[in-house]
Amino acid sequence: MDATERRDMLKNVQQADFVVVELTLYTNTHPDDKEALTQWRLAIKEAANLRKMYEKRFGPLSLHSIPSEQAIDTGWRWNQAPWPWQM
Repeated sequence: MDATERRDMLKNVQQADFVVVELTLYTNTHPDDKEALTQWRLAIKEAANLRKMYEKRFGPLSLHSIPSEQAIDTGWRWNQAPWPWQM
């Protein structure tokens, strides 16, 4: 596992999430801005895609990322370092 790749992918997820939050705040106060709403929808898709790519390679970032069947059948590896905030 390449630590640099993991750190870079996590940074991309964090940046995409930041864009979603900022566009959400903006569209909350400017609900008629159609361009912003389009950007917001695209940002959500991009953030989800980046998160999915990261999680496929390095594991879940949150409990919401674990299918319930997997958690029951095989468990998950929260106790394996490094954790996302340790990157």
